[in-house]
Amino acid sequence: MKIFPVKLLPIIALLVFTGCTGYNELSIHGIKEYKLRGIKDGVIYLNLNIDIENANRNAIKINHIYFKAWLNNREIGKLASSHKVKIEGKIRKDYEIPIEIVLRTPADAFKLLGEGKNLINSIEVEGYIKGGRFPMVKRISIPRQPLSQLANSFQNKFVVTDTLSVQPAAIP
Repeated sequence: MKIFPVKLLPIIALLVFTGCTGYNELSIHGIKEYKLRGIKDGVIYLNLNIDIENANRNAIKINHIYFKAWLNNREIGKLASSHKVKIEGKIRKDYEIPIEIVLRTPADAFKLLGEGKNLINSIEVEGYIKGGRFPMVKRISIPRQPLSQLANSFQNKFVVTDTLSVQPAAIP
């Protein structure tokens, strides 16, 4: 029985890793809306509807979202998403991302529900988002800010666009 030639291993590795094209940044156009899915055992379940454009030809997967959450400068718990979200390549569309807010006390649920439609502006978050595609994985730290302004924090990491200020391309 022949043993696999060790000399072919670097050539195969070179072909695998050079086949990966460059990484284009995501464009996050903002949080469009949120839906309250329910409350159970001190956990609030929400769906965030986010407008995202992926300029890459390959899909990118968001593996983990984790934030600490505050309401009126008081920590209310942890905001996380255990679901992996696949962002399709070469397309702009709305993605519904399920998140859970694990509250510190049951009284925090009443405070959050009292905020009503202003809930997304009232909650402040700080944490990270981890995602990418193999072999490139990025962990992006998010400074403390309102949940509604989350897309603005990607200015140096992702490309955030405003559809009202898009200029037509000039052909030289």
